[in-house]
Amino acid sequence: MFQRSFYWLSILLGVMKITLGEQQLPRPSFLICISESHAAKLWGPLNQFGSELDPTPNLSMVAQQGFRHFSAYCTNANVGKSAHSLQTGRTNHSNLDHYSEPNYLGKHFEELGYDTAIFGKWGWDNSPNQLGFSNWGTLEDEDIFYNPKINTPQGTTLLEGHTTDIITDLAIQWLEEGREDQKPFFLLLVYQGTQRPWIPPIRMIEKFNDEWFEVPETFFSDFSTRTPSNKYQDMNIVQDLDNINDLFLKGWFEQNASEVKSSILAKNLERMNDEQDSAWKLSWKPQNEAFARESHNPESLAVWKFQRFFKNYLRCIFTIDENIARIFDKLEEAPNHSTHFIYTAERGRFCGEFGWFGSQWMYEPSAKIPFIFSSINAKNKPSLDPEKIFLDTDLYPFIKRLSAPETPTESRNRKSKKEKSLFFTQHTYPNPYRVTPHIGLRQGRYKIIYYYPFNEWEFYDLESDPHEKENLSNNTSKIDLFHAFRKKLMNTAKSENIERYYDEFSEDWRREQRSPNKKSR
Repeated sequence: MFQRSFYWLSILLGVMKITLGEQQLPRPSFLICISESHAAKLWGPLNQFGSELDPTPNLSMVAQQGFRHFSAYCTNANVGKSAHSLQTGRTNHSNLDHYSEPNYLGKHFEELGYDTAIFGKWGWDNSPNQLGFSNWGTLEDEDIFYNPKINTPQGTTLLEGHTTDIITDLAIQWLEEGREDQKPFFLLLVYQGTQRPWIPPIRMIEKFNDEWFEVPETFFSDFSTRTPSNKYQDMNIVQDLDNINDLFLKGWFEQNASEVKSSILAKNLERMNDEQDSAWKLSWKPQNEAFARESHNPESLAVWKFQRFFKNYLRCIFTIDENIARIFDKLEEAPNHSTHFIYTAERGRFCGEFGWFGSQWMYEPSAKIPFIFSSINAKNKPSLDPEKIFLDTDLYPFIKRLSAPETPTESRNRKSKKEKSLFFTQHTYPNPYRVTPHIGLRQGRYKIIYYYPFNEWEFYDLESDPHEKENLSNNTSKIDLFHAFRKKLMNTAKSENIERYYDEFSEDWRREQRSPNKKSR
């Protein structure tokens, strides 16, 4: 009798211990920062561009406190609804007609009793409240970088400044004044500052002026083994960046420039106040005058355009890095809160590879994204297998698990020995860059890409050819491997019902797309 009573007493004490332990361990807060695009290689010293410059000094420091995962990828590199994969766990092209509202990540945290907020780019038809955010400050027009109109629960207001700074200001203000201090929070910041035409804050315009960046080794690539799709696109730095609207070179070759009045740049110039407008023009004037005094052959002009594009893109990334440091410092000032921090991007970007500046392809510069994780005062810290691919769609379950912390042992035991793969899709057409629709699979060291409107294939060994210069689809020594990957890709496509896209492209359309006047390289 005594032994039985002791047994039940032990069980009761164990339950009480677990319950008290749960009460003593408050749920961690979450700060998720997402950039519109961030080339994964633009992290730490830019040695491959011949420079020791670090465009992300603050994020590099944060990563040292946690970890950076070097094999993170997006499953679709198109522009879509902000943080689509994060909020739904589904790829960018997924149909959400029957998606259950409680499944949105914001709703998950709302049900857990978190304070929830989003600031920055939005792009959804739904209001933030429908996706689980009780507080928000979203951009009314994502093309506006100066003095944007901000939609809030109270209405729309116009704020002066650059959007990257304003998004951070709103988040800090909310942390200080707009929330219950005792509740954990789920805070999502979506920065649109890295999107074309890469308009930096005025204080950044002269930054990096003294730097010189070497062009990537594939800058003048002739695509000799790659499919014709590479030659029919509109993302060449030389041909497709507008001298005024993309490179801010007002007055030079003006007779060939597109109309300024219809551009994103023009919209922003109209939004600037007199002080901003004057500072903008004065900041560019000496650089543009120096350029106008030089004589340019085609190759030097190409390199100069790369310098202007690349420096502006770096200025936009550095601005985001600077602002993340601001909000990270604010969180570190609150020792009573534990916070998980994640930084990533919707997609990568070409920075001169193949002479390009855009995105949307499955190639590494476009599909690969940065991913860092760090914690402030948090006890349960996750880990990722550095040898395995981490997808943008994996972020949704990753965060959900962190909101219900497990022991490190449980987290380790979940790791599968199965090799992870990337299934990539690009179905949007027409699109601004004329990127041919395609699907692809990356598994281990190999990547296969299928441009289905033209029945064209590419196959790469990323270990021996990390820059994806040699298409092996017709290489006799790799033919068996190619066909094995081809079968894997088509089986995956079938399970994802990708065939529904194949019939959208008629023979007349194919002939018109491959006409000589459409060729851009």
